[in-house]
Amino acid sequence: MPRRMSLVALLAVGALLTGGAVAHAAADGTAGLETARILPGDAAAGLSSPHPASPHPGASRNKNKNHQRQRGDQGQSQSQKLLRDFTQVLSPVQQSTTQSRALPDNRQLAHSRTITSNTQKTDSHVRNSSAQKAKQSVKGRQNVGDQQNAAQPVRKNPKNEPAPKPCDPNIRVMTQNMYVGSSFAPLIAAQTLPQFLAAVTTVYQNIIASAPAERAAAVAREIARNEPDLVGLQEVDIIRTGSRPAENVQSDQLQALLAELDRLGHHYETVGIMPGLDIEAPSTLGFDVRLTYRDVVIVRADAARKITLSNRQVQTYVINSTQPSPVGAITDIRGWISVDATVCGRTFRFVNTHLDSTPPFTVQRAQAQELVASAANTRLPVVFVGDFNANASDPDDPTFATYRFLLDQGFADAWKLRRPGDPGFTCCQAPDLRNPVSSLTRRIDLVLFRGAFGVKNINVVGNREADRTPLGLWPSDHAGVVATLRLPGAGK
Repeated sequence: MPRRMSLVALLAVGALLTGGAVAHAAADGTAGLETARILPGDAAAGLSSPHPASPHPGASRNKNKNHQRQRGDQGQSQSQKLLRDFTQVLSPVQQSTTQSRALPDNRQLAHSRTITSNTQKTDSHVRNSSAQKAKQSVKGRQNVGDQQNAAQPVRKNPKNEPAPKPCDPNIRVMTQNMYVGSSFAPLIAAQTLPQFLAAVTTVYQNIIASAPAERAAAVAREIARNEPDLVGLQEVDIIRTGSRPAENVQSDQLQALLAELDRLGHHYETVGIMPGLDIEAPSTLGFDVRLTYRDVVIVRADAARKITLSNRQVQTYVINSTQPSPVGAITDIRGWISVDATVCGRTFRFVNTHLDSTPPFTVQRAQAQELVASAANTRLPVVFVGDFNANASDPDDPTFATYRFLLDQGFADAWKLRRPGDPGFTCCQAPDLRNPVSSLTRRIDLVLFRGAFGVKNINVVGNREADRTPLGLWPSDHAGVVATLRLPGAGK
């Protein structure tokens, strides 16, 4: 949004005059695999243990036959038990997580255990089948159909395990700009260094008054209600205070969001973080204020859904908006995050971005071109989500050209396909988020795709009166968008 760039330039002036800006990049963690149990060395004890000799040869032969049958039954039972144990030990390897909540590449989000077909037949089933055959030989020749039916082993489910559910080939995606929480008008109006320091104080106080954690919890409730599989988030900010470099976290929207999702019983993991501008400036409060912009992708990670992720990429754009200032040029860093997701054996690429918003929008269009040439450079079907800052609802808006370019590159607009007569506005509420009536007038938060996806449904979220926080705030100055897409090749 335009007001963000004003903050960038003015904060940079104050920061550089008082010691320079601080750069910070988030790092992803790596996951460790859970070690499988080693079966004890005497697990097969008794399978071939010797027995004392019998004084009676005939009895010994009969006894040996009995022992052999017992050993065979015992061996089969123990082998099946070891197989069950081995399956249960290996499965948790697919469930590795990290404290940083960042997923490694090729991470499979699957919590259900896979039981082999052999473990469904127990000892008793085998013995019962043998007894039935013996009984049939004593009775003699009976009806052939009866013999065949009796010879079939009885298939049972001794653990009463539920039948596996068919895989759902629909994928649900979401985009949401979470918003820093303040207008930058006081910074724009500042003419002197004392005015600038006072403006930093005002902006900081406005951000705190916007209750970022409470608003993040409201976004979490929208996510929990809609259960998207993949979520693209923009402006997932951190506010810190202290002396340079400021490290006292006053607000971390990602942490607040994930904590509330966990509390609600809807578990999501961080796939990737695109670190944007990170700038620090002094205030009149006796400490610096540090603002860090981030874009993030999170993925649903519960037992109800199996999603395999691979080929995670996080890249900044080569071309970014640069603003002049008395102390040098300031660059607003933007970029994209992508991950290849496999659901029901079908793979597609999911991409989250946040395009530049600075007039005359030449940088925005250059970034859109780079997005298509880089993130969409694949034969896989592709889904784009994000804050494109391109008004798709007004052909007379100068940013509409960016939207038109993306459509010309083979991308379809999920909203237009499913709701052609609905404006679907997503931006923007008042800077303090306290406007009593929604003031959304532009559609700039989009779900675009390339490939034979079907659009099952799509909705704007976070734009109703009921979505406000307990303090009466809108969750963000943007509404979110949730779309359910039918994967290519999955039929109707």
